[in-house]
Amino acid sequence: MSGLIAELQQYYSDFGAVAGDPGLLDRLYDEGVTFCDPVHRVEGLPALKRYFAGMSEGLTSCRFEFDDAVLGNGNACLPWQMHYTHRQLNRGQPLILRGCSLLQFRERVYYHEDFYDLGAMVYEHVPLLGSVVRGVKKRLGGAGS
Repeated sequence: MSGLIAELQQYYSDFGAVAGDPGLLDRLYDEGVTFCDPVHRVEGLPALKRYFAGMSEGLTSCRFEFDDAVLGNGNACLPWQMHYTHRQLNRGQPLILRGCSLLQFRERVYYHEDFYDLGAMVYEHVPLLGSVVRGVKKRLGGAGS
């Protein structure tokens, strides 16, 4: 496996502890990085540092467990499970979210896109809204029956 990808996986293995230290991103991400997820799209390393610092507010813990990576020439697909607790979600109890990261890199990552179910991450754990989202998913899941 690429040394860069292994280092990136190590960084995210305890994201809750390192998110407050944006200087660690300098050795992983290119100055002109594009980072996308279902919530935001940020351009450039300074914007990514601000995004990660802001995202970590409210989190009491966050770590990623990675499944087998698929690596190509300057590309990687990293399936993961995020284990997290947030003061305002699920009464502060632990949550798990499955997702996948698509990376493009040379010496550093210059494109990072995360794919995950935003409803499963946030909306399903907000009082009232959560029951509505779960109800819609249940109806859609039963539509093919």
